[in-house]
Amino acid sequence: MLFQIILPIIVCFIPVVICFFIFKQFQIKALSLLAAVLLGLIAILPISFLQFWIPDPKTVVFNPVIYSMLKSLIIFGLVEEAFKALLIWPLPGKKEETPLKYLIISFMFGISLGCFESVVYYLDKLQMSLSRGGSLLYAQIFLRLISSDIIHMTCAGLSGLFVYTAVNKKPRYSFFIYAFVIHGLYDFFSAFQNNLKWFAIPVVLLAIMECRIKYTVLVPSEEE
Repeated sequence: MLFQIILPIIVCFIPVVICFFIFKQFQIKALSLLAAVLLGLIAILPISFLQFWIPDPKTVVFNPVIYSMLKSLIIFGLVEEAFKALLIWPLPGKKEETPLKYLIISFMFGISLGCFESVVYYLDKLQMSLSRGGSLLYAQIFLRLISSDIIHMTCAGLSGLFVYTAVNKKPRYSFFIYAFVIHGLYDFFSAFQNNLKWFAIPVVLLAIMECRIKYTVLVPSEEE
């Protein structure tokens, strides 16, 4: 019981603790980071409902690959990121903080959501394994969880920058578009059981790069 449930759940939450103390070094209020963690927990409820409600690609009547792509872009991309943007909006600091600090607060929201989702994902895989009498491939599972945490964090960062621009300046809708397209592509490739799943890694790197690019776009305008 300790190894199968409690210990993996604790491991899933380690990134939240680490990020909290790292982000605190940027002179961000602890209450702002804790608010991001709380809203990340709230966000997992509608997102988990969506994931379990959507039919499996194998059950659809038309091309399952096309269905999987549409599901990934529309449900896991557009709808999830819309939920995230709505819950990022109440986070404090939209007007008081710099783009960097609000990006970090959004990162805290995203990593918290990712870790909560990791617990749901792991417990689901554990239940499937026990019902089939199989064993879990822990290395593959935690590799997927790490990449998923990064995707949630970076896409939340892009959505957070979109919210920041919507409050302080002309909304940069492209920031949100990049967030949901990147998230959708990641979910599409990570769902494969063959070598196509490795294309999720370049998508993760793209998400990190886009956070940097979108942030640098805002910095000159802040200094004017």
